[in-house]
Amino acid sequence: MTPTRSDSLGDVSSFHAIFFEETDEHLAEIEKVLLRLDRAAPAADDLNAIFRAAHSIKGTSLMLGFSEIGALTHVLENLLDSLRNGERALTHRDVDAMLRAGDLVKMQVAFRKGALKDAPDMQAVEEELRILAAGGQGDGPGARERHFSVRLGPLADPISDAELEKMLSGLDDMGSVRNRDVRNVAGGEIRFDVSLSGGEADLRSVLSLVVARELIEVSPLDPDAPAKSVLDDEGLDLFVTPQALRTRRASDSPGGGRGDDEGRFGRRETDRPHYGAQGDASSIRVSVEKIDRLVNLVGELVITEAIVAQQYAGLDGDAQRSELTGLRDLARHTRNLQEAVMSIRMVPIAAVFTRFPRLVRELSQRLGKEVELRVSGETTELDRGMIEKIVDPLTHLVRNAVDHGLETPDERLASGKPRCGVISLTATQRGGNVVIEVSDDGRGLDRERIVARAAERGITMAPDAPEQEVWQLIFEPGFTTAGSVTDVSGRGVGMDVVRRNIQLLRGNVDLATRAGAGTTVSVSVPLTLAIIEAMTVGVSGKIYALPLASVLEVRQIRPDEIRGITGQGLTLRVRDDYLPVQRLGKGDIAVVVEADGARAALLVDELIGQQQIVVKSLEANFRRMPGFSGATIMGDGKVALILDIAHTVGQVDRGTRVHH
Repeated sequence: MTPTRSDSLGDVSSFHAIFFEETDEHLAEIEKVLLRLDRAAPAADDLNAIFRAAHSIKGTSLMLGFSEIGALTHVLENLLDSLRNGERALTHRDVDAMLRAGDLVKMQVAFRKGALKDAPDMQAVEEELRILAAGGQGDGPGARERHFSVRLGPLADPISDAELEKMLSGLDDMGSVRNRDVRNVAGGEIRFDVSLSGGEADLRSVLSLVVARELIEVSPLDPDAPAKSVLDDEGLDLFVTPQALRTRRASDSPGGGRGDDEGRFGRRETDRPHYGAQGDASSIRVSVEKIDRLVNLVGELVITEAIVAQQYAGLDGDAQRSELTGLRDLARHTRNLQEAVMSIRMVPIAAVFTRFPRLVRELSQRLGKEVELRVSGETTELDRGMIEKIVDPLTHLVRNAVDHGLETPDERLASGKPRCGVISLTATQRGGNVVIEVSDDGRGLDRERIVARAAERGITMAPDAPEQEVWQLIFEPGFTTAGSVTDVSGRGVGMDVVRRNIQLLRGNVDLATRAGAGTTVSVSVPLTLAIIEAMTVGVSGKIYALPLASVLEVRQIRPDEIRGITGQGLTLRVRDDYLPVQRLGKGDIAVVVEADGARAALLVDELIGQQQIVVKSLEANFRRMPGFSGATIMGDGKVALILDIAHTVGQVDRGTRVHH
């Protein structure tokens, strides 16, 4: 006997996580397409893409009982349908309303997941969409009402009363059902007429909750009714049914998950076109927790390999040679496994960049500016953990570029520039780092204004101070050149937070600017924070680790090469530069390091070597310690602290000393 939908599904809450994830993907696609639409002549493919995404959200949300999401996306479909059919022109108000609708669906998903305390009020936006869909006159759900004759069957088995009632109630919510002829028995059929404000695709999506697609026959009753939707003409079934969701978990069953219920629910998931980042049949969804656990296990393997290597290092020559081949193989396989596992955590930085077109659009409208955002390098990959931490700093940099960097259209015309300003957001991989640049073609930084504002704060700059030194002032806490405080900026709590957050990621921030030509802020962060290449040094019998990316060179020095300069403390001459010296130990080995464009020489007792280390959080396992960015476990089982190079160089620059 063919199972009913309730029999085969069981507890639909098991599908909620999949729905939430796919809804996020669909909403991201909707926003992306909306922001690139040409309002004067929107491409049909773009409108269809938005419609498909909204249609998938609506169908699955209604199936899972999220009626508020289904109701909003249903009205959104009506608006999109009128735009696709050429019944009205696309307006700025349409785009704004659809973007707000997407925001509300995101909030509703967050509420359903328990991340939001109160459910958002969706009625105002739903009503606005309804008015827009009706041509801007009243709510008008009947203004575009269409009439269809429906035949379902012949039925292999009767439909449960609950399923039938749910289907008819769903249709009543969309319009009205009349002339019912229900013969709900084996071999029977169900006939009725229906009037609704949506299109045939809407009707079929509700009907397919109960019966298979091939058992649905829909005929327009109104001779003036528009032709079938593009989706139906193309034969695409984009409604994600419970069976489609279940197939993902049953792919290892005999027959590839094809069961007796296929006749009722239609094609298998593998036969359905699927739109979204996860639609490729060669990929699977894996929870972040599983990946993080795998990374931790690989980290422990790296530590164990270092312990084994150190143990073999203490053997005599003959024993060491006999085991050397196996140890080399272990090291090679460990490195390959580590690289493979770390690559799983790598995600395209597009996950961050896709947030900014919407941000730039809304800021430019609020500030009365015309802005074009150009994005490149969005396929550059970064560790997932880094992705989450880089969002806030980049958001502030983009906001600064729109607010402080770009001029108003009138100002740009007066200076011989185009009305529309350009902000460029680029990402590139350079060695073990990813460099992200936020550039604008605006007014650039005003040196005199910055120096004057610094003087007001009691910071004295020499008249001939290098420009790079002057630009660093904007990173001071509380520093701002804004004339007034707005809801966008002006409080002086931005750039210092940007630099501090980037430093916590063991990254650097550089700034380049030219008056009248614009500003570029470069952010460099490591690909990952989990496992890094490090140089280990000995200081007073203890081992410390220095991130190799910050080490420029190592040199043996003589005591007479260190000189004291009044007001600057100890310095070491390295070629044509005099570098500030931080004496960590009593030795004569200088490790030249760089952070935030500043260099310093760290004096240590012993240079131990270079190796991969697994970074462990001090805050999570002990407490925060200024001057140290983490800890690692060495081959002998001892804990070695990892120096925070940016903090150490900064302390040397201020003439202070760090005691270990």
